[in-house]
Amino acid sequence: MKLNLGNFLAIGLVSFLLGCSSIRARHTTSPTEWTVYPGVRRDVQDMAELLRRQEPLWVKGLATGILLVDLPCSAVFDTLVAPYDWYRLYAAKKQAEAP
Repeated sequence: MKLNLGNFLAIGLVSFLLGCSSIRARHTTSPTEWTVYPGVRRDVQDMAELLRRQEPLWVKGLATGILLVDLPCSAVFDTLVAPYDWYRLYAAKKQAEAP
């Protein structure tokens, strides 16, 4: 089977772009508020916030659709980096307990 570099790069680019909630959540969460699966939590929070705002229906539909497509990708990415998340939780707890 011949490897098609164009298809491989396209899949990689789409995968990178669709995990953006996980990456964004990791950059904006402070160490004291760190949780496991922050990207999935961010997707759900963004959808809830979007539905509360007074936006045109097409904007809500488009943004919710993008977040729904991003949700499984964020879940996969968050699962892959879960050991790092647990380490951060453990390190923050140890730092808070230190005198």
